[in-house]
Order: sequence, then structure tokens, then C-alpha cells
Amino acid sequence: MHKWWGLAVVSGVLAVGSVVALDPVPAPSIVGAVTTVRVGAAQVGSALGAVAPNDGPSTATRASAAEPRLSAYFFGDSLMGGTGVSPKHPVMADVAGRALGWDVEVDAWGGTGYTTTGASPGYLQRLRRAGALSGTYDVVLLEGGTNDARVGSSPAAVRSAVLAVVEEVRRRQPQAAVVLMGAYDPPPPGRVDPHRRVVDDAVAAVADELGLPFFSPLSGGWTVGHPPSFLHPDALHPNAEGYGVMGDRLAEALAALELQPAKAATLAPQAVGSTS
Repeated sequence: MHKWWGLAVVSGVLAVGSVVALDPVPAPSIVGAVTTVRVGAAQVGSALGAVAPNDGPSTATRASAAEPRLSAYFFGDSLMGGTGVSPKHPVMADVAGRALGWDVEVDAWGGTGYTTTGASPGYLQRLRRAGALSGTYDVVLLEGGTNDARVGSSPAAVRSAVLAVVEEVRRRQPQAAVVLMGAYDPPPPGRVDPHRRVVDDAVAAVADELGLPFFSPLSGGWTVGHPPSFLHPDALHPNAEGYGVMGDRLAEALAALELQPAKAATLAPQAVGSTS
């Protein structure tokens, strides 16, 4: 199904996922969605509606530009999709894309991670679905780890899954620079899970092993010192204010890599599975 809004035609599919915190107090169940949208060159369209199960694809407007733009694929979980914002849209990706002047395609599914299964399929399964990673990109950003901590995945399981995902991306997008973005913890009084640090370290270790760029909201302290107004009432996801902060930090991290369309592949990793 296609919808015409603004300047772009974007198609996607939706599914139901959830993100909760791992602590003794049950966290609220949050509706997640897998969707593919383009953001970054223009403000997200005001026609976006709140996401609910089976409500069709989300879309965003995209302005045309005379100058060449770096093309990026931002792949991740509910943080990348903007759960916590109403109407739901990928605020973090939009803020970063506009700041960088990139064309960004967002593929986000709440509740998923490298090692999740069942109703929250793992990243490799998601990448192999029809329509995923179907363009040609200068950069592929893989954001994840928070939900791998939620399901208690071991560092070994995370390592194996991340290696497989990177191998899939490199096979299908050999020209692209692959960037890994790790786990997230909210600021106080948000729901903190110590296992996120374990998973974050495991993703960082894979990046080091393969020579890939890595950063994370957790290791980078993106949420440190921010007030409760950063958070959605679920005490896990950011709200619009929080995602604005996250988008600024994401733009800073990506800008530091100094990627350009003509030389994005200069950050090509070692062969997947190699050891140092």
C-alpha cells in the first residue's frame, strides 16, 4: 500500500511489538511497529497519525535537493521508531538527518533486537524480510542492544548475532559503511537495567573486532544529567524533548566520522568472523 503525502512516496508494513524494562516492577507494554520511512531532508509531515496495530505504513515528507546527499539506512528498535512521541514518528532520526543534511531511511520495530525471537523477530530475520535494505546506501546504522538486555541475552549470543547481521549487511551493501549504535538507559527516575551495560559492551567488542565505528547512548552518557521531563510516562522511552536530545547527540556522533557519499566505504570492516 502506498500513501501520497508531501513530496515522497514511502511504503512499509506494521507489526506489533513491545518494549518493557527488566526490573521487579512490571513496565507498561508499549505498542511497537516495523515501518520504513524517509526523513532528514524535511520536517516530518504533520499528517502522521498515532501508530496502532495494523494501521498501515507511516510516512514522512522528503525535500529534493540539488546537491548530492549521503544516503543512510537507520535500522533499530522502538527508540529509532519514536515510541513515546504522539503522533509517533522517528524524531531522533529526523533531527539527526536534518542536522547532517542526509537522506535517511528508517526501519524500526519496537521490541526487537539482535537476539529476540517470536513476536519480536531478531534483526537478521527482519533484514531478510521483503523490502528491507532494498535501496543503495552510503551508511547503514544498526541501533540495538536494549531489547537484547530485556531478554537476558548472553555476551556470546549477542556477539554471534551481531556478527551475522553485519555479514548480511556487508553482503547486500558492500559499498556502505556499517556503524553500530549500542544500548540505552533512561535518566532518573527511568527504569535502568544493569544488563544493558553487559550487552552494550558485547556490541562494542564486536565493533572493535571488525574495525567498525561504535557509539551508544549508554556509554556516551547521552541521558546523563537530563531532567524527568526527558521521559515518556512509561519511564523508559524518551518523549519529544528527550528524542530531540538524542537526535542531536546522534548527529554529533555521526558527524565525527566525517562520512561523505564518495568515500563512505573507506570505513569498510575486516572480514566478518575474523579475529585479531
